[in-house]
Amino acid sequence: MNALFDLLDDKERRTLGRLGLAALIALVVCLALFVRFRGGLEKERTDSFRLHETAQKTILTRDKAKAEWKRWEDAGRDMAELRTGYFYEESAGGQTLRQDLQQIFAQAGTSISNLDYGYSDLEKEKVRKTVVAFTYTGTYAGLKKLLAVIEAFPKFLVIEKVEFPRTGAGGERLNAKLTLAGYYGI
Repeated sequence: MNALFDLLDDKERRTLGRLGLAALIALVVCLALFVRFRGGLEKERTDSFRLHETAQKTILTRDKAKAEWKRWEDAGRDMAELRTGYFYEESAGGQTLRQDLQQIFAQAGTSISNLDYGYSDLEKEKVRKTVVAFTYTGTYAGLKKLLAVIEAFPKFLVIEKVEFPRTGAGGERLNAKLTLAGYYGI
């Protein structure tokens, strides 16, 4: 290798040295840029990963919010259905409840004439409650049928209390004091 170097004159040796120095400087600059670029890539990769995680969390939050909104919409539809289908309208007063009770008694095959009505407002629930108390006199099978008709009735009637002053032992007729509640508006 030295023999080849000896064949060059001083000008060619300086040019060759300058080219070697330029190549060395270019190599150092390329290495510095590569290290900097690689560090930038790692930073970008880390930022990209964080953004991806944030996007996933945002999507989960959005999906939860959509599900919550759907539950509220469903609850609103349920409330509207309750208002129209199960609760009595306040504008109709107690007349609709009276007619429904007559229909229930007719379906059960009983006749009850002595009905006591009581009214109360439930302010917290924003509901008006009408309590109807009556005494049933008849057989156990007739009472079962009456209770079944009340339970199957489409309006929201609640059996609040059943008392048995006379149980019908010894061939007597059964007496049961029932208290029903009907609800108006919400």
